[in-house]
Amino acid sequence: MKLKNRLLAALLGLSLLLCSCAENSSAGNSSDSSSPVTSQTTTTTQTTTQSTQQTTTTSAQTSTVTTQDTSESGKFTQTSPQQPADKVQGVPMWEGTAPNGNKITFLGSMHAARDNFYPLPEKIRKAYEQAEIIAVECDTESAVDESLQFELQQKMTYSDGTLLKDKLSPEAYKVMCDQLTELGSSAETLSNYRPWAAYEMLSTMMILSSDIKVANGVDYYFMRQSKTDGKQLYELESYQAQVDMLTNEPDQLYDALFRLSKDQTKQSYLDETTQLYEAWLKGDLEQVEAMSALPSDEELKKEGMSDEDIRLLKNRNKVQLDGRNVVMANRIKELFTQGKKTFVTVGIGHYIGDKGLISLLQKQGYTFRRI
Repeated sequence: MKLKNRLLAALLGLSLLLCSCAENSSAGNSSDSSSPVTSQTTTTTQTTTQSTQQTTTTSAQTSTVTTQDTSESGKFTQTSPQQPADKVQGVPMWEGTAPNGNKITFLGSMHAARDNFYPLPEKIRKAYEQAEIIAVECDTESAVDESLQFELQQKMTYSDGTLLKDKLSPEAYKVMCDQLTELGSSAETLSNYRPWAAYEMLSTMMILSSDIKVANGVDYYFMRQSKTDGKQLYELESYQAQVDMLTNEPDQLYDALFRLSKDQTKQSYLDETTQLYEAWLKGDLEQVEAMSALPSDEELKKEGMSDEDIRLLKNRNKVQLDGRNVVMANRIKELFTQGKKTFVTVGIGHYIGDKGLISLLQKQGYTFRRI
């Protein structure tokens, strides 16, 4: 069964921190220095710098799935055979208006992107340039300092001799081992990791194996650029809250997630990631929502999920999406009261559905239009 929400509901701070601390984690666990995570840590840092530098160059690159047209108004437009042209706006953006008339620009981002997404589309660049405040999920640069890396590694691993294989069912452990082997690594790489950390680290390794890079993540780019440009950076949640959210989940949830991914290969993951990325580029929110939806109870039971597994999977969605959306919506309401030009960029998964940010705010009198 396809794994959902890896790039939609991914915790941005954690993803970046895992990339930055992966080399230390690999070395501390087994010495498998050829691990995909280890070998790409430096590349991740270099890619981030390259992405930033590209904003000042003239790009001859265009995505194979995107057509860019800079009209007299400077708007970024796209066409798609899947939807009428008047309903396709390209990368999803909205103008939100508060009951008092104050306006904020919103971008539904991806936490990972290809190199050729940069330089940014015109409409995104203009929204950023005009903004006084840049709002992101969390300040990930603060999350990658040494003290937080140490704290996270303490929470990621066992220090009492406990092994991951003792905490996962044989089926779940085999799935993990098979996927690590395909990635050119081994079970030893994650041998003393806790289930949540092993699952998230394997997710990171999968992402690093593709050409869609966390270092190119749109919100990460704006977080870094805003500091360079001296713009006010506003956090909608904290990195610590993201970590606490994961570490408080029971081991059985991650056992179920591993078992659900038993048919997933490196290639199928890359295909799904590409499909999601292309849907985002085209602004096809229906496809994004369909790809991110949790399978039905019947589908999950066919995959061997117990009633308790299903309950845990549903609760994960409530915690990692719905619960976070409520927190972020309240913080956004505070931004509306300030009356400053503001640019909000959070993962696209937080906008879709009846419990997404747009629906939550619309119910309180705010209005939105695609731009």
